[in-house]
Amino acid sequence: MAPTLSSLPITIARITIALTSPLAAAQMDIEDRLGAFFGVPEQPLRRVALCWQESTQAPVPLGELIYDPGSIWTMYRGGGRYYAALHYPAEDGSSQTQGVLCANPSWDELNLTEHRHGQRWQSLLALGAGELILRTTILFTEGLVLHASGLDDNGKGIVFIGHSGAGKSTQAELWCQEAGVTAMNDDRVAVRVERGSPRCYGTPWGGTAEIARNHAAPLAALIVLEQAAENSMELLAPAAAAPLILARAFLPYWDRDLMHLALTNLGEILSRVPVYRLRCRPERQVVDLVRSVL
Repeated sequence: MAPTLSSLPITIARITIALTSPLAAAQMDIEDRLGAFFGVPEQPLRRVALCWQESTQAPVPLGELIYDPGSIWTMYRGGGRYYAALHYPAEDGSSQTQGVLCANPSWDELNLTEHRHGQRWQSLLALGAGELILRTTILFTEGLVLHASGLDDNGKGIVFIGHSGAGKSTQAELWCQEAGVTAMNDDRVAVRVERGSPRCYGTPWGGTAEIARNHAAPLAALIVLEQAAENSMELLAPAAAAPLILARAFLPYWDRDLMHLALTNLGEILSRVPVYRLRCRPERQVVDLVRSVL
């Protein structure tokens, strides 16, 4: 007898991932990470069908290796489909493929095959597989995922962009003490232009401060963070801002057409959203400086 499938919609940045699985969310251990994102909004921008299945052994990706970033996953292509092999260190320190995410070219028909092992098993949907799905599917909705922290300052979305250690989590902590501020995420923020209006979204994957809220706001500014001895803020021209944003975006280097989508989306975002370079110390005065500009 075939196993009974459960259905669960997960919506991140208005992209609904329609999950079907023989396991319930609790069995997959995805509720802590994704629970706040369960459900379907009134008007999702895109629907992605995701079928989860179990393998009795480590699954094997098909096709030829086309991209190896050196951590967590590698990308293969074969038969007109993509296969991302995901691997995390096991409890005994070894590393093997724990899951394979298969996607069609438009990334709206997906299969995630996982090998359950270890007492603390958790579905990769709550980890790298889920992130990879969002990073790629958002490209088809005029969006990008940035290595950034995002907050809602009384109705103004502000996204602080930076590499690890640039101060994203510090900014989130500073701003959280202000009235009317909602921190959305301190490490992964989704941005897009929707019908001419820029917006930013929290995602389930936070950073050191573990901030990951299901919250959205109109995007007022992108701010590139740099540590400095003195506080200063300057407006950047789109041509100067583009390489700084690209260096801090999660891009589909494995496919030329997807990269074209990503660059087109960035161009649209930069045409409508001001980008500033913020050189600063980790202090409360930065809040006043940013607010004086925005």
